[in-house]
This record gives sequence, structure tokens and C-alpha cells, in this order.
Amino acid sequence: MNRIRSSLSVSVRRHFIDNFFFGQAEVFKKAGKIIDIGGKKKNKRGLFDISDYASDVTYVNIDKTTEPDIVSDAASIPLPDNSFSAVILGEVLEHVPEPLSVLREARRLLIPEGKIVATVPFMVGVHGDPHDYGRYTKTFFEKAARDLGFSKIEISEQGTMFAVIALMVQHLFRAKNISWRPIQTPLVKFLMWLDQKTTTPILCAWTTGYGIVLTK
Repeated sequence: MNRIRSSLSVSVRRHFIDNFFFGQAEVFKKAGKIIDIGGKKKNKRGLFDISDYASDVTYVNIDKTTEPDIVSDAASIPLPDNSFSAVILGEVLEHVPEPLSVLREARRLLIPEGKIVATVPFMVGVHGDPHDYGRYTKTFFEKAARDLGFSKIEISEQGTMFAVIALMVQHLFRAKNISWRPIQTPLVKFLMWLDQKTTTPILCAWTTGYGIVLTK
């Protein structure tokens, strides 16, 4: 029996990432030219695919195997100012030594009123791609966006402590190289149900990451 692939079955973190980008569909549909910095044309990790919403997408990556349109460092992209309506930064900023430099470069590439749509992890395991440099809070990105001159800043937490625990459960089973779906699946779903219900500040202080929309 074939199982239907879902973002949650990939990982709890991917569930939040995909849901966030799906939620920005109208932004992408209205945008003209879009640049996906660090994105992959093929073999995408999740279910979201920007090509379903936009026809003019430029992919930038330092990894040639991802078949990018431009092979370049994210902080120094050989394209002119004011070239794109939207910039995608999906799980990229933790992989660069100076995230502010990448945000500055992304802003340079945007037309006035253009948007950066980004996700960044927080309470997740260290993962090199090829390196993993840091975890940054909502306060960090708010200050960075203000300092860089963005006119509108929207940052939302993606999950609470229960989502973080659910992600850890998935990684624990993966580390043991076992599935045990009859145990793992309902446990993760129960934790995610609790995640949706909780409003307690001390539990909401834990999160898998953030969804970010910055308007130039």
C-alpha cells in the first residue's frame, strides 16, 4: 500500500516551512520576477514548489549539483539593483557566516515594495549544507530588518515546545533507523495537536523556527 507523502512525514520542521510558503502563494502569484537564493530546481526537500506559482524564477546556489541558473555566494550575486519583485530565502540564513550580508544583498536586488519571504530554523539539530553557523531569534531579525531599512517587518514563530518535542521524536526514531509508524505517527500527531492548542508563554518561548516577510 502506497502512503501519501506529506510535509509532516518528511519532518515537523518541513511541515512548518511548507505551510508558510503555501501561505505566501498570493505574494508569489502577484510578483513578477522572483529569485530563489539557495533554492533547488529539482529534488526539493518538501512539497512546496515556487514554479507552481511563478513562471519567472531565477535560482542561485553555490552548489553546482543543484543546477542553479547562477552559481554564486548569497552575499554577492552578480545581478543589478532592483531586479526582482520577491526574494525567497528558505532555510538559508543559518548556513551563511554573516546573515546580515545576505539580507542586505537580497534587499539590493528587490524593487521598491518588493518582499523577502524567508524561513529560518531555531530549535533544530545542527545540519551542515555545507556548514551550519548559527541560530537567531525573532529579536535579532527584527533589529536587522530595521537597521537595513525595510519598511514592513512580519515575523511569526513556527510551533511551540510541543512541536520541538515532536521533531525530536522523529529524529530519535530516525537515529535508531526504525519507523515504528504505529507508535511514531500517532505520537507526533498528538504532540502537534497540543502544539496548536497551547498559548502558555513559557511553552511558546520554544519554537522550531520563524517565518519572515520583509517589505522593502
